[in-house]
Amino acid sequence: MAFNVLVIYTMELFPTSVRNTAAAVGRQAIMVGAVISPLLVAGGRRKGDLVSYGAAGVVVVLCGLGVVWLPETKGLAISDTLDEQESRENNGGGV
Repeated sequence: MAFNVLVIYTMELFPTSVRNTAAAVGRQAIMVGAVISPLLVAGGRRKGDLVSYGAAGVVVVLCGLGVVWLPETKGLAISDTLDEQESRENNGGGV
């Protein structure tokens, strides 16, 4: 049920121009998680919780570093709303 809700939410979240791409990326992320999760569970049983928590920590750190180092976000304030981001882009202050 959670999977179906997530797919429907992803379809409604994005505008029509990027909806297919967003849905495909979301589904791919779900499938990668479904493939990797049994490996993390098995590793956690053998070596303790370090494997599971370590894998989650590595993913969080890598995503955070991507936000800090990508040229699209480096040195820019993060917008609170989509309207705020669009107004920055229209005024030449955004990406």
